[in-house]
Amino acid sequence: NLVEVMANILAEALEIPIEKMMDGMDETFRVFTRYAMRNKLPREVHIIFTEKTIRSQILQVAREKTLKYKEKEITVLKQIPRRIREIRREYLFLIKELLK
Repeated sequence: NLVEVMANILAEALEIPIEKMMDGMDETFRVFTRYAMRNKLPREVHIIFTEKTIRSQILQVAREKTLKYKEKEITVLKQIPRRIREIRREYLFLIKELLK
């Protein structure tokens, strides 16, 4: 079961009980992406949390140490809304100039 597997991995990383992690997860589902299909990777798992604090704790822990499942590394990414990505894209040229 996907929810149980993800709750187990995340609870172990945060060092909290699995039941508390299950309560903190609102939705868990798999998503097909072209990137995954092209690069022959497994489907992405998206998790929606009930509290922002849990999400930020997971992102912090994922930066410090790698999460693993069956000896394979799990990449944890924060989903950025499309509107914000488009706004950032408008200023991409400016960022490149400032980095020079």
